[in-house]
Amino acid sequence: MTNFGAAFDLSGLSEKPAGGLTVTDWLVRADEDTLRAYLKLSESAPVLMLIADASQESVRVRALLVEILSKSEGRFAGLEVDLVANPELAQAVGISEAPAMLAILAGQPAPLFKGEASQEQILKVLQQVLELSKQNNLTARFSLGAAPKAEPELSPEHQSAYEAIERGDLEGAKLIYEKLTVEYPKDNDAIAGLAQVELMIRMQLEPAPDSLSQLLFAADQAFLAGDAAGSFGLLLDRFADDFENREAIRDRLISLFVVVGDIHPEVLEARKRLSMLMF
Repeated sequence: MTNFGAAFDLSGLSEKPAGGLTVTDWLVRADEDTLRAYLKLSESAPVLMLIADASQESVRVRALLVEILSKSEGRFAGLEVDLVANPELAQAVGISEAPAMLAILAGQPAPLFKGEASQEQILKVLQQVLELSKQNNLTARFSLGAAPKAEPELSPEHQSAYEAIERGDLEGAKLIYEKLTVEYPKDNDAIAGLAQVELMIRMQLEPAPDSLSQLLFAADQAFLAGDAAGSFGLLLDRFADDFENREAIRDRLISLFVVVGDIHPEVLEARKRLSMLMF
């Protein structure tokens, strides 16, 4: 195989690489927990997701990908979804056949190709992924090592936030969660708690009369009524046409994604559509 570095002109894509990230192998098997972890990693650097089965086409694509990853100098991490063992994970990103590959950038899956691909085709696609990654400041590097240790338990602080919510002090709970997310930026419980409290606060306020505020309020209402897909659909439909307010709409989507959870099928489907609309 052609040397990865020689195959790409990477001089403009690695001027200021961000801090490193640790993975246990260049290509790991995906389950729900691993997918959740790699969605988080994709907020710093691109993750490649391979959908594979036992076919010879999948075997050949997997072999190419493993070699590319091992020679990529940590520019990518790889995640393999077994279409037979975990079909729900593949279906959540809109894939029902193997082999197929997606890139995950900042938690958003973007399809790269379906079917068998040659080395040259894969390298060409990954060049585009690197360019998009640089544009979005996703330039950290991966290295091999032990699995990262779990974040320390923060039960006293979380308990204080829960108690604040129970007595109706939503602003107090928000302050606690904001402090936790600053001190422990990988504390997913604090991040989700903050998003939940912000949603509760929003629902206590009357929306402004402008159409965007009315839309955001309607999306929150649908979400609280248990219709996450409907809520996401309202926001994505507006996102597709309202270029002026895209940032506000995207921020609301991301906030609601956090409340549901990154691996929920409706979140993965909405992220896929959001990625298609953005890129």
